[in-house]
Amino acid sequence: MTKKNNLNGILLYAKTPGLTSFSSLWSIKHALLTDKVGHTGTLDSFADGLLVVLSGSLTHLVPHITGFTKTYRAVICFGKATDTLDPTGEFISKGKAVTKEELENVLHEFTGTLLQEPPVYSALHVDGKRASNLVREGSEVHLERRQVFVYEINLLDFKNPTDTDECSYALIEVVCSKGTYIRALARDIAKRLETVSYLCALRRTQVGPFFLEDAACNFLLKDFTIENGIENSVFFQNQRQKFLANTKAQKKEKKTDSIEIVSSIKSHFMSFSSELASLCGFEIDLLKNEFESKYTNGRNLFGKMFVRLPRPKEDLESKFNAPGNIAVFYEDKSFAGMIKISPEKRLSYSFVVPHEKSFIQTKIYSWQQILDGEFNYLWKKTGTCISVGSFDGVHAGHQKLLENISKSNFIKGCVTFRNSTKAMEKNFSGSIDSLEQRINFLRQYQLDFLIIIDFSDDFSKIDGRDFISILVEKCGLKCLVEGTDFKCGNKGLYDIEKLKGLAENYSFSLEVVDDVLVDGKKVSSSSIRDLLGRSDFGTVQKYLLRPYEYDLQNLKWKEEKALKNDSLFSSKVVSNQILPPDGNYDVIVKMSETEENVIFQGSQLNILHTLCTIENEGKTILLILPSQNYAQRARTLSFLPVAK
Repeated sequence: MTKKNNLNGILLYAKTPGLTSFSSLWSIKHALLTDKVGHTGTLDSFADGLLVVLSGSLTHLVPHITGFTKTYRAVICFGKATDTLDPTGEFISKGKAVTKEELENVLHEFTGTLLQEPPVYSALHVDGKRASNLVREGSEVHLERRQVFVYEINLLDFKNPTDTDECSYALIEVVCSKGTYIRALARDIAKRLETVSYLCALRRTQVGPFFLEDAACNFLLKDFTIENGIENSVFFQNQRQKFLANTKAQKKEKKTDSIEIVSSIKSHFMSFSSELASLCGFEIDLLKNEFESKYTNGRNLFGKMFVRLPRPKEDLESKFNAPGNIAVFYEDKSFAGMIKISPEKRLSYSFVVPHEKSFIQTKIYSWQQILDGEFNYLWKKTGTCISVGSFDGVHAGHQKLLENISKSNFIKGCVTFRNSTKAMEKNFSGSIDSLEQRINFLRQYQLDFLIIIDFSDDFSKIDGRDFISILVEKCGLKCLVEGTDFKCGNKGLYDIEKLKGLAENYSFSLEVVDDVLVDGKKVSSSSIRDLLGRSDFGTVQKYLLRPYEYDLQNLKWKEEKALKNDSLFSSKVVSNQILPPDGNYDVIVKMSETEENVIFQGSQLNILHTLCTIENEGKTILLILPSQNYAQRARTLSFLPVAK
């Protein structure tokens, strides 16, 4: 059984015609492996366009998002009417076609505050039942007129009657308040012109600060034109009986979405950040660490627990404001929930999101996920600053590259490899660090993402131009930061000089970082491997800017011999990480934290100075440790420089 995620976030999703808004959530639930999702405003089955979908705890925000101003485009047929006012209904009357001039002369009358009677075929409830269901059962339904507001209504295109079609058609754009029915608006415009009408097609293009162009799966939608709108109407008329039973069928239907659809959903899913909260009109508070326990346990709220973060000027000037609603974030910037402030300045809870602590939150992608289009859509749209390399050892030269990336205004990331690119060569002595060590070190530079590639025979044959073009197309590459000796592509044919040409062709900037020298010699992963082969840990430490650490996490220790106060433990080597030559070494062992902060002989028990032996041509490690408990907790081995 597939495990479900408790994701808290927002997804902009492009609903296609023919599905109910509820049924459209199926693809989202399956792509994100989550159950708790909700949309923020229903679209009729015949309609398409933007659904703002919230997941996890953020479903509490549905009422706020639902209240946003919305923008629609509609194709209206003048001269025919259906009972539902849309293409799913039965034709019930005919009237005259209108002219473009007639329509333009009355559109201004349908802006501002309007009293609108909702369509009887709607999801509104009467005595606990949907109005549409009551009508289909033969009941007579009367819905009260209600106040709506139309900010703008514009005519974008018009089609006159033809020899084969006596109706005229209009493409309009409407900016309106929550609760406005575009079907009813089209009906009332036709009534003003002494005729009848119905909607052929409807598309929602904007909800508050969110736009359809930024939505997942918008590539599935056709251009919204009068001709395509008429086609939409013909389709639903031909499928009318099937459509009436569509809702139940969709609930039972099991389907498999394409890779393109699943990838689009994954790439467009957004965690709820302070930037998104500000865009939605919320004030932003940072919860101080010392008050986290009180906050998550529902204790009384006080202003001293929070720090108000400034909202960007463009958000302050936005019409999408939510006075009294405050989005709260933990100090690591993860979402903590919502609180309210009353006119009397009293704070109260709306809802709390438990703190899921993590290391610096760096998103990790595989190369296949990049090819499938799963890279974060907003990051791609913003643009990325990337460095590509093995980063084997993350030495002083690498750190200079990372420092340049950290200064960028773009989304920051690195492309690296599961194994060193040298690993396929004969007589390869080993990687300087494990993949986990490398990831943890790269995370310290607060990268937004890492792309980890399995360097295989197939990947090594990729052309350098193709590789860079994928980073541009799939990841929005805007800045590439590399060293002077950078090479990529089949046989390393694309060097820095060729990259300069690619940068010009693909419109990204190329920053070339000079080599780092130590004692007049260039720092490189190859030179570090040579130094480790000579047990020159002092120079290695200069190159790495830290002691050399061997990863012990996957080793299994066996007690070989009891000593006076300690024991000798041995383990077979299971990784390709480089070890110095066989011999005895002075080392520091770092261990995982104990449950309590135990002190022994003035030192914390998670750091131990001891002796290590390498034997059997680097296939066996022996360590002197106080007990089996220490062996189980051993995580890294640091080799100390030999005194000269």
